[in-house]
Formats: sequence, structure tokens, C-alpha cells
Amino acid sequence: MINPSRRRSRTLGLLLAAITLAAACSEPIDEAATDTSQTQPAEEAQPAEAPADEDAGETEATDQATAEPSDEAETADQPADTEEAQPVEVPAGPVPAGPDTPGVTDDTVTISIIITDTSMVAQAFGWEVPDEGDREAQVEALVDHFNAAGGFAGRQIDAKVTVFNAITDGPVAEEALCNKITQDDKAFAAVLTGQFQENARPCYRNANTLMFDATLYPVDVAGFEELAPYYWSPLLPTYDDLVGGMATALIEEGWFEGATLGVIAIDSELSERVYAQQFAPRLEAAGVEVVSYNTIDPTDSTSFNNDQLQAIINFREAGVDKVVAIGGSRLVSWFIDTSITQNFAPAYALTSYDAPDFNAFNYPEMMPGASGISVLPGYDIEDDQLAFPASAAEQECADIFTAAGLEFSVRTNIRTGLLFCDVFRLLQHASPHLTEVSAQGVTEAVWQLGDSFEAASVYGVEFTEGSYAGGDLYRRFEFDAGCECMVLTGDPADFDE
Repeated sequence: MINPSRRRSRTLGLLLAAITLAAACSEPIDEAATDTSQTQPAEEAQPAEAPADEDAGETEATDQATAEPSDEAETADQPADTEEAQPVEVPAGPVPAGPDTPGVTDDTVTISIIITDTSMVAQAFGWEVPDEGDREAQVEALVDHFNAAGGFAGRQIDAKVTVFNAITDGPVAEEALCNKITQDDKAFAAVLTGQFQENARPCYRNANTLMFDATLYPVDVAGFEELAPYYWSPLLPTYDDLVGGMATALIEEGWFEGATLGVIAIDSELSERVYAQQFAPRLEAAGVEVVSYNTIDPTDSTSFNNDQLQAIINFREAGVDKVVAIGGSRLVSWFIDTSITQNFAPAYALTSYDAPDFNAFNYPEMMPGASGISVLPGYDIEDDQLAFPASAAEQECADIFTAAGLEFSVRTNIRTGLLFCDVFRLLQHASPHLTEVSAQGVTEAVWQLGDSFEAASVYGVEFTEGSYAGGDLYRRFEFDAGCECMVLTGDPADFDE
């Protein structure tokens, strides 16, 4: 039976997608999105109402203060492994700071945490969103816990929390945010959670500020190398691996068999590289033909809309019945909305970067046949698909929040908190391997962890020398019309296999 509460206004979904796309398209705005008065040390953060998140989901109850798996979760296809996490050795004294390294004193290291707040978007458009709890309080709980355990590099963590207002996002706002974190906070590292502008990451690199990115922002190997050693996505894969993994999974599943395939791709060098190096060779080896390839120019709304309409015309002429999108930027969501107006309903290939949860909730009638790969369970699936908590690492993070008196009942309530927790846990695990506190020093220490680090927020990570993205495992998923949601269909698979 379809739950009526899970349906939303298509218009509202489109408005939200418009805001997200505006960020991805780097269109300038007149107003910065950062209110520096909202920035405060985590230990002094005041409780706040749970902000909305840009990825759509169902509001969940939060009347339990425990992370014990529910009866429903216990029936998931992967049982919880909640063995107690082993204590991590921390340095006996401060590790020396590297030259030109900001945010490090003899006693503290400054880490800026960005919380992307879409509550004004939801308020303006009456949009239902998942309850992620009090994310500022979650950060405070994490900082208190890890400082009590020894901090990082023999120093206490001085966390600066900045709430970033997504409704005013744009290049000007991103630059203001970067300047605030690098010049005012003088942060050693910044944790990014919803920064989609092209100018954002080079700004932090130019200030020698280390980045830990949890944004579903597509960056390939070439992009990581350009920003090295200041840019890390320790929990997510490179976009090369993501697209290659998607192609491999869909080929093995037989999704392309009997299909007439079309491709839409954001008009960018990234999309060209990833398509030519990862997607096309795999399909060619499997004997799959792309009958229509269309680039979508996102630089302005007119070009963007016209290119989508032309792609639909081209697809119709070629008889396309399945579509793959390359380049992120929530392109699938936009294309689905445009396709509805043209009565065009192909099946879609999806990854976590294509907002599968958003699409399932807003366009369930357009999702039959959708299939692909998941890398971020808290944003892709519900707890009946993966037991909560699913690992000792996830239990560890949940226990930190529970000990701080924070209430949650499902993974969604702490999904961003799990990402933050993993960053702090990663720094803790890397500390014994540090020779200096710097971007290069942290990079070399993380590489030494190899596959020994268990993440709480994703299916699996592995760190290899020369790579700055840790996401190592994915799981196949597909749309289920019965629940109007994405369901897992395969065991964890390695991007390298």
C-alpha cells in the first residue's frame, strides 16, 4: 500500500531542485549566505531546531534515545555487528606543526564544521524533510567526547561551527564562507557538507586549509590531484570510481539488456573525462550501444531547459527507454521533472549523487525501473534495508550522541552527525601516525591506515597512497513501487573489483 504522506507537490520539489541546481551551476548572487554571528565554538553552541536537509526524506519520530536496532531493522539483509570498538592510541605530547599551517597552537587545533541549513527553503515552500536532530548539539557532543579521549595530535580540538544558509547559496556566498573560515577562524581544517560552487574548494586550498568533504559533489582523480594535499573526501569515492562502479553493476545486473540507451551529461570537462575513461569503455566491452548522447549546459536556466527539451526530442526519435546521467548536479531530478511535462518516462540509472531519495519521494510514478548503486545509506535507504546500527563504528557514534542526551530513533536522525563523527574518528585514528600537523602530514598518516578504519556512515573505506578519496564499497539498489522507496539488491562490492 502506498503511503500518501510520502507524496509531495511536484512544484515544491522543482523549487527545491532549482535552489540546489543554482548552487551546482555557480550562478552569482548578490547576498552572502553566511551569518558570522551564527559561528560559535562547539562547546558553546546553543540548541537549535533541526534544520531541513536538501535531500528529501520522510520526517521520522524521535521519541527514543537509543540506537538499539528496531524489530524491523533486525530483519534487514545485513545483521548488525556491534562489537566494542578498540581504544585508539593518542600521541603523548603535541606533534610539531608544519610550516605555514594555520589554526594550530601548542594547545589547540581549530577545525571548522559547516552545517548546511535548508530550513528556510522548507519553510518557504512547505516542504517535508527528514528530522536530522540538533546537528550543532551533535557536533558539541563529538568534540567533548574526542577531546576527553585526547583530542588530535596531542592538542584539544577547538571546533568552530558555522551554519550555512542554502537558500542564498552562490559563488559570492561560498567565497564569504571560505574567507570567514580561513581568515577569521584561521582553521586548520574544514568539514564541508553542502558546498556546490566551483570556487569553494580552490579558496580553501589557497589558504592552506585542509578540507574533509562530505558533500555529494563530483570530483574525479584529476580534480583531487589539482587540490592535493589539501582536499580529501575520506568517506566517498572518486567520481571516476562511482561512474565505473555504476556501469559495472548495471552490466552485471543485466539492466542494459534489450534497452535503447540514452545519456545526458553536464557540459563540463569532468563529465567528458569520466564518460570517456570510465563509462563508455565498459559499455563497449559489454556490447552496449549509446544511441543518443546529449550535453546539458547549466550556465543559465534558458540553456539548461532548452538542452533538456532537445535531449527528450532526440531520445524520442531514437526510441530511448533507459537514461544514464553523468556529471551530478542533481541532473536526474531536473530531467525527470522536465520529462513529465513532455510525457516521456524512461527508466533511470542512479547513484547516491543523483538524489535517489528525493526522486523516490517526489516522482514515484517516474521511478519504476530505476536501478544503480548506493554509497551513502543514511541518504539512500531506510533502516529496514540495513540494520541500525550496522557496525561497531556506527554503534560507537550512536553511543556518543546517546551519552549526550540526544534523542534519535532511526539512522536518518543522525545521518549528518555520522559523517561528522567519522571525520573526528579518522583524525583520532590517524594521530599515532603523524609526524607533523599539516595537510601533508595528515595525508601521510591517513594513508597508513589502509583498510583498517571502519566507517560509521558508509559501507566501507580504504586509504591508498596517492589517493584522496576513501569510499571503497557500494551496494546495488533499485526502486520498489510497493514502498515507493529504494531497496538494496546486492551485497557490498568493491570499486576496485
